[in-house]
Amino acid sequence: MLDIVEGNGLIRVRAGATLESSDYDRFVPLFERIAVRKRRAVPMVIELAPDFSGRDVGGIWRDLRFDVKHKEQFGRIAVIGTRDWDEWATELSDALFPPAEVRFFEPGAGGSAELWAWTGPAGEGEAP
Repeated sequence: MLDIVEGNGLIRVRAGATLESSDYDRFVPLFERIAVRKRRAVPMVIELAPDFSGRDVGGIWRDLRFDVKHKEQFGRIAVIGTRDWDEWATELSDALFPPAEVRFFEPGAGGSAELWAWTGPAGEGEAP
């Protein structure tokens, strides 16, 4: 399950349960529309819900193809979740989102995560 909201060029994603192909099918066109419209790297905040369990195997291969195609369009990526996902999220994001900068945040730090995603070279300091 994936909830996706875009506001002022910042993509906010909440991932829960297991991600499926339909989640990917909704995310890709939204990201591409925002990236084209903004013409710069797009910052994201990804919140991993307590029931998040990952994604289906087929989705991983689709993710890799998407990431290679759009690697220059990813801005800073803030990942919010429990410590269980800290190491997994940072290692996976290093592999999938280069050269994007990724940082992990504890639950409840949504404001700090958004501010961090917006600041720096990727967000060009355009805090909402």
